[in-house]
Amino acid sequence: MSSTVMEIQKRYDEISYDRLFSEHSRLIYKLIINFVKSRSINLQSAEIDDIYQEIALKIFKNDYISRYNDEKCSFITWLNIICRTTAIDYYRKKLRWMESVLTDAPQSSSEGGLDANLFSLPAGVLTDRQAEVVTLYYRDGLIACEIAQKLGITSRTVRSIKFQALDRLRIHYGASAPLAETDEPEPSERRKVS
Repeated sequence: MSSTVMEIQKRYDEISYDRLFSEHSRLIYKLIINFVKSRSINLQSAEIDDIYQEIALKIFKNDYISRYNDEKCSFITWLNIICRTTAIDYYRKKLRWMESVLTDAPQSSSEGGLDANLFSLPAGVLTDRQAEVVTLYYRDGLIACEIAQKLGITSRTVRSIKFQALDRLRIHYGASAPLAETDEPEPSERRKVS
């Protein structure tokens, strides 16, 4: 057990942030890199450093150390959750920024008060039908059966179109995760459902 964990268990008031980061900086970097690789997220080493800095700021600013409870989870699990959520937040900010740079549409607000640029789709990535389904789903908040009624197709087709569109967007933004190898039977061997 590290001295930081022992220190956390003894007293919450006198924890040294310097000790936390001097003892566990390599672990934090490793957790960030492992998460980024597992999600096939394309980040530069400078961006990983930025995520590390955001983690340090988040722990310090929100006083996470005083809220650590070893009865709920281990220290490494606690640190991993902070690293993972910070990396996700960083990547989402990056995607929003990239999307705003790539779209040429002028900024305007929709009637619902939502900024239209938060939802703009990159040109030429999706088919017209995919863009229509994704827009109805995410911007207008409709569910699959409502979209199916509106477009005159089945709910299953709506879900399939949405899946294909999201897959194209992941590839476009460099966040495409490779398909995991499974022991799924060949299409000819699958059971038919009526």
